[in-house]
Amino acid sequence: MAYPCPRIPMDEPTLTYHPGVFMVEDDYEIIFICRRPALASVVVDGMTFTDNMNGVMCTDTEVHKIKVPMILLDQAKKYRVHLAPLADHCNYYPKPEPTEVYEYCFTPVPAEGKIEVFVLADTHGDAVTPAQAALSRSRIDMLMLVGDIGDSAATRDQVVTLHRLAAEITKGEIPALYVRGNHDTRGYMAENLGDYIPLRDGKTYYTFRAGSVWGVVLDCGEDKPDTSIEYGSPEYGGVADFLPFRHAQTAYLKSLVAKGDFKDQSIRHRIAVCHINFTDSGRAYQDKNPEIYEEWIACLNQMEIDLLICGHHHAVGEQTPNFFTGNPKPTFNTLLTAARLDHPIPLKGGHKAGEYTGTAITFEENGIKRVFVNHLGESFNF
Repeated sequence: MAYPCPRIPMDEPTLTYHPGVFMVEDDYEIIFICRRPALASVVVDGMTFTDNMNGVMCTDTEVHKIKVPMILLDQAKKYRVHLAPLADHCNYYPKPEPTEVYEYCFTPVPAEGKIEVFVLADTHGDAVTPAQAALSRSRIDMLMLVGDIGDSAATRDQVVTLHRLAAEITKGEIPALYVRGNHDTRGYMAENLGDYIPLRDGKTYYTFRAGSVWGVVLDCGEDKPDTSIEYGSPEYGGVADFLPFRHAQTAYLKSLVAKGDFKDQSIRHRIAVCHINFTDSGRAYQDKNPEIYEEWIACLNQMEIDLLICGHHHAVGEQTPNFFTGNPKPTFNTLLTAARLDHPIPLKGGHKAGEYTGTAITFEENGIKRVFVNHLGESFNF
C-alpha cells in the first residue's frame, strides 16, 4: 500500500496528496501539491530530477511539476519524492529543514495483454462519487481524466480537484492522463492552470503511449464562439481566443501524420481523447468551426484511429460516424464516457446530485470493450 510515509517523524507532512504521474509524450510529469514552500525533487533509479527554473530551485509555489523519462520509471517501478521545507529563499545562506522522503511503488501500463483503463469526465468538483465508481473495479492500469474535473478554474479548490481525484484513485502508483475541458478554461485561475496540469512545451495537446496503445490528446477549448457575451463584451475584448489555438492543433495533427510514429509495429490500438465531441454535427458548438474539425477528422482517419474518447455531453454511449455530416466522415466511433446519473439513458444527458457514471475500457488484442460503471459499482452496457 502506497501512502505518504516520510522517513523522518513530523507533525504534518509537507505533501498534501499522493503525486499524479501523468503521461505526456515520452515522459511522465509527476505533479504534487505541498502545504508549505519546499525544495522538490524526484529520484528514480538513483537519478535525481528537480523542479527548477533555469537552474534556480522553485520553492515559492504550492505545486511542483517534475518530468522523468517514461522508460526509466517503467523499468525502475518505484520512485521517491524528496521535499525540504524552506521558509525563506534568501539571497545568502538559505536554511532548508530536514528532507522528507515519500516512497512509491509504480506499475506501468502493461506492454502485453489486456489494458484496463477507467475514464472520468465532467466530475465538476466532486472528488468522492466519481472515485467510488473507479475504485469499484478490481483492476485499473491507467486513469483518464477527460475534462471538467473541477466545476471551473475560478477557485484554487476547484483546480485542485484534479489532484484530489487522481490521488484517491491512483495513489501515485499508476499512470494518469489529463485532458482539459471547457469549464477548466473559466475563471481567474484559468490563465495559470498550466501550473497545475501536465503540458507539452506549454501546450494542452500532445501524444502519449500506454503499453500497446498510442494516443493523441486534443483540446477544443471553449464550447461557444470566442465572441460569446459569456467571455466578455467583444467591443472591449473578451477573455477567449481559441480559434488560433485550434488552428495550431490542425498543424500539429498534420505534423503527426507526416512523422508517422503511430505506425510503430508494437502499437495495437490508436485512440484520440478530447473533452468536447467535435464529431457530432448535431451539437451547436460543432457549427462554429466546421472546417477545422473536418481537417482534424481527416488527420485522425489517416492515423487509423480506432476510437475517439470524449466527455462534455454528461451522457454515456457510443456514436457512429453518421453523427457527423461534414466531409470526410470519421472512420471511427466516438465514445461518450461520463454521466452525472447512476442510471443514464443512452446518449442522453442529465444530472442528479450524488450520482455518477464513468466508463471502464478494456484494450484487448482483438478489440476494445467498454462498460459503464456507476458510483454504486453497478455495471451495464448498451
